[in-house]
Order: sequence, then C-alpha cells, then structure tokens
Amino acid sequence: MMKKIIYIFLLASIFAVTAINVQAESPYTTWALGPGQRFFMTQDAYLPHAEIDLDISSPEDMYITSEGVMYIADTGNHRIVKLENFQIIATYGEDVLTGPTGIYVDEDGMMYIVDAKSNTIVILDQDGNLVKQFGRPEEPLFGRSREFLPRKIAVDARKNLYVISEGSVNGIVQMNTNGNFIGYFGANTATMSLKMVLQRLFLTQEQLDQFIKNEAASPANITIDHQSMVYTITAGTSNGRSIRKFTVSGLNKFPDTFGSNTFRDIDVSEEGLVVAVDATGMIWEYDLNGMILFVFGAQDRGEQRLGTLRNPSAIERYQEYIYVLDRDKNAIVVFETTAFARQVHFGVRLYMEGFYSEAKPYFERVLNYNGSFIMAYQAIAEAYYKERSYTNALENYRYAEDQSGYSQAFWELRNVVLQQYLTSAIIGLVGLSVANGVFKHFERRYKWLDPVRRWLKDIQRIKLIDDFVFMFRFIKQPADSFYYIKKKLRGSLAFAGIIYLWVIVVRVLSLYLTGFIFNPFASLSDIRVENEIITVLLLIFIWNAANYLVSTISDGEGRVRDVVIGSAYSLFPYALFVLPIALISNVLSLNEIFIYSFSLNIVWFWTGLMLIIMVKEIHNYSFAETVRNILVTIFTMGLFVLTGYILYVLFNQLYDFLSAVLQEIRLRG
Repeated sequence: MMKKIIYIFLLASIFAVTAINVQAESPYTTWALGPGQRFFMTQDAYLPHAEIDLDISSPEDMYITSEGVMYIADTGNHRIVKLENFQIIATYGEDVLTGPTGIYVDEDGMMYIVDAKSNTIVILDQDGNLVKQFGRPEEPLFGRSREFLPRKIAVDARKNLYVISEGSVNGIVQMNTNGNFIGYFGANTATMSLKMVLQRLFLTQEQLDQFIKNEAASPANITIDHQSMVYTITAGTSNGRSIRKFTVSGLNKFPDTFGSNTFRDIDVSEEGLVVAVDATGMIWEYDLNGMILFVFGAQDRGEQRLGTLRNPSAIERYQEYIYVLDRDKNAIVVFETTAFARQVHFGVRLYMEGFYSEAKPYFERVLNYNGSFIMAYQAIAEAYYKERSYTNALENYRYAEDQSGYSQAFWELRNVVLQQYLTSAIIGLVGLSVANGVFKHFERRYKWLDPVRRWLKDIQRIKLIDDFVFMFRFIKQPADSFYYIKKKLRGSLAFAGIIYLWVIVVRVLSLYLTGFIFNPFASLSDIRVENEIITVLLLIFIWNAANYLVSTISDGEGRVRDVVIGSAYSLFPYALFVLPIALISNVLSLNEIFIYSFSLNIVWFWTGLMLIIMVKEIHNYSFAETVRNILVTIFTMGLFVLTGYILYVLFNQLYDFLSAVLQEIRLRG
C-alpha cells in the first residue's frame, strides 16, 4: 500500500515541480530490430514526460530504491542528496566526500559511495553516519604498482563490492565491506585489428614496445540485478561487445550484442528489462537475453526540447518510467512508457519466464501496432511450438528468421507426417518397383522403346546435343575428354557459353530453392540477383583471362578457345548437382546438416579437381607445373581485382572533380 501511495505522489509531483509540461511532441525517432537484423522506424516506445530541474551541480550518478526513493551523487557540491517526489529531503557526506561519482544503496539503506577525488570507497548508514572508508587494497594480488581509481560501484546480496576502477584492464575490482581485495571480475578481452597483425609481423620487439599496447578496454559502469547477475558497459570498444552480462562465476551470458561504444550507464529492472544511455543521448533497451527492443533519444543541441539530453551521466528505471540524469542540465529527464511498449514489455516478461502461450496475445497485439517487430514473431512461434501447432510455428519462425527454431519445428512436423504416410509410401514404392520390373520384362520381348532409342540417336547428331552428351563423358574419362577438346574433336564455344549461362542460372535458383534452414539469406527479398550474376560473370572472365595469360608466359600449350571451353566443362559438377542438393535441403533439419554440407563439399572438390585436370591436360603440364600455374593464376586474379578497385576509386574521384568543376562553372556563368 505504501508503495502505491509513494508512486501516486511521485506522479503528481512531476506536474508540480517542473516548469516544462508533459506530452510534448517526441523530438526523436524510435527504432526496433526488424527483418534482416536491420533497424526500422517504429511507434514511440517512450514519450518525453518531464524535465525536473534540481539544486545540484554536475551530478555523476543516481540510484532509485525499490520504494522509489532517489539518491544522487551531487559531485559538484561534494555530497549525496536524497529525494522523494523530486524534493531534496536529506543530504549526506558533506564532511567526508570531496567528489562522489558513484552511489549504490542496499535494502537496509546503507550507502556505498565512490569518492573519485580522494580515490576512496565511503560507506554511510541510512542516517548518513560514516561506517567505513578505505582506499587502495593492500593485498599483493591486487598488484603492488597498480593504481586504484574508483569511479562506479555496485553491491550484491552477499555485500560484495564491485568497483569500476578507471584503466583497470583486469576487470572489475571485487572487495568486501572492510576494503579487502577479493579478486578481479568480468574482464574484457583485447581485440586485434588487421593493422596490429601486420605491425606484429614486420616490426621488431623494440618498435612494438615503443607504440603498440594492445590491452583490453576497462569497463565504464556497472549494475547488478536481483539475481546478482553483473552487467557492465565499456566505452571505446566495438559496438558488439560494449555490453556484458556476467554470472557470479564471471561467465559472460550475452552474445555479441549490438550497442553503442559511448555508453555512460546501465540499469536492470526487477522485471528484467535492461536500459543503457550513451553520450549522444540515445537510450537502448534490451531483454535479459540481450535482444534489442528499442532504441530512441536525441541530443540537445541548444533547442532545449523536452526529451533531449545534453550530457547524460546516469539512467534508472522505476515502474513505467525511465529517469536519465543529465550532468550539464543538473536535471532529471523523465520518459513515460507508451501503450505499444507496455504490450511488448508484458509479452517479454511472460516470454522470459517461459509462459509462451500466455505471452502470445500480447505479441499479437504488438504486431497490430507494427508488423515488422521481429521479436513478436519469435515469441509467437515458440508459443505455437509448445502447443504442437508446428505448421504455424514454421511460418512464424520464418518471419522471425530463426533457423534453429524452424529446424526443431520442421523435425517434429516431419515425424508426424512420416507416422501418417510412411506405410503408404513404402507400399507405393514396392508397387512401383514391381511395375517397373514387369515393364522391363515385356519391353525386352516387344521392344516398345526402340523408336525412342532411334530418335535419341538421330538428335545426337545435332552439334549442341552432342556437346551436351559429351559433358557426361567427363565423369569417367576427364583427362581424355580434355584431350579431345584440345584437338578440336569435341566441344564448342557455343556450348561453353551455354554452360556458363547454366552456372549463373543455377547459382541464382539455388539461393531461392535452398531450404530456409540452410539458406544464407534469411529473407529471399535480401537476394540481389544482379549482384550474383555480376559476381559469377566476373569470376569466369577473370579466371579465363588470368589462366591464359599465366599459361602463355609459362609455356602452356592451350589456346584461348581451349581454356574457355575446358573451364566451362570443368564446371559440370556444379551445374548438374547444386540444384538437386538445394531441393534436398528442404527436407532436412539441422540434425542432418552433415548431409547438406558434405554434398556441397563434394561438388566443390569435384569442380576444383576438374579444373586441375583441365590445366594439366590443356597446357600439357606436369603435376608440379600444374600446381604452380594454378597458384599463380589465383594470385593474378587477385591483382586483377585490386587493379579494378583502384581504377574504380580513381574514376570516382575524377568524376567528383569534374562534377565540382562543372558546378563551379555554372555558378560563375
């Protein structure tokens, strides 16, 4: 009851304290994750509600208790302020603190404060009395020469302190309430750029020591949820690794999750919703698995519009509101959850707890708001799967671009179909086999197919038909077949062109016909047919040109005609077998990925082997000369691509220069 009363007073005070009214037009766009893992604009998840000016100076941190009581690290005034209904009701630490930058309050009202100016941890009781104050740990395991520069703090249920120490590449400093060092926790991993790799290859150790120091970035802020899971943010690192979720054992539970490399603060609600704010004023919301729900916000560039942020330093969620502390404004900016976001949140909470069927109606309503909200499809698919409605599950898994979930549902649906029709299928196959045997028996006696055989023999006299039949000779006698091409006995440039066209068609069709589980494109709309055609054409042209040029220099006997035709016939495994493999992939699950991968690898190996035999026979090389020729050909192909790219860049620059000159002439004319 008391919580409800406090909450009512809190809402009422927003209108009373601030001079800025509510329900102003949103100054930002809200983004959500959609098909193809791309961001799309969606309805507002949060609306700017109020901006509360406070009697504070350059605040660096904020904490809201489960009762809605706010504590702010009033850095500029060297104190901690306590607020109820956005009114300062108490101040603490004026006689102890010199520059507080981090604050955490436990269930007993104990305040754990980071005083950055003195590099100490200060513990105050609920009345503001000093309980403990300590600085750098003295334990040898901490490191005798390592600095202790505390900036932020969090405390778990066992009263273990997790301190963000500026520049600590070993991770979070874990301490007890007496200031004793427990260990390091949740360290980031160092990344290696291509530039660093090249430098390590070509520079001496002295040079490396001089200017290269590849160390992991230090976490910038921290929070702990009610399960003692530790969340950290790291500024200046890659976007995919800027947010982490650690178990009590230090194991990261978040995959590479897209975020910002300028995160300032992070918070986790009791319901399991994660919010973080970055330096640009953007607010990021995730679920407990690291799935992005919403991204919104805008930077205040002098417009002073409600909902914009100038220099955010802390973020907290309480009930249906998000509170952002702005260091430059000395204010709290409040964002209110919309009806759309509430439906998402209700659904997410139930989904995270495993109540998939109960979550489904909420996500169905979410799709009524926005049909591109991909997480809704994921949750609905899970609900259908639990309800054994596998057909509906497959449809929604496809919309959600979840290949793993689709595979599970397909496995179950396939088992159901097999149980229903397997006996009938076996009987049918036996019947077809018997019928085939009977037909062959009577065909041998009455020669029913002789007219067909004579017709096939007659049409084989057509050159292109003969070239097509000749292709199958490569299966058993590839070396002799290439010899026939070299001596102009078989094959033609016309049919080589047909094979190349065939390969292009097969490439495009295979992308559309490959099963969803194995398709590199989660959505068929992402396929760019023109790009695929251009890529295949360029590879064919560059290979033929490079191989002929290299062979000419290295005493190869093959002519342009021989290389073009021989290369075309070498591609027959790809042309013949890739489409059947693509079709078969539609009846396989991830459990049979070996069948799909092995089949494709066989095709690629066979094609590569045919190219090797082609080079050897067409150019009359030894095995060693063949290997050398192919390696030099691949290198030459790389040079062609590099040269083409350089020319492309130069022509673009020339075009831009000429366009600028012409524009200048028009302006002056």
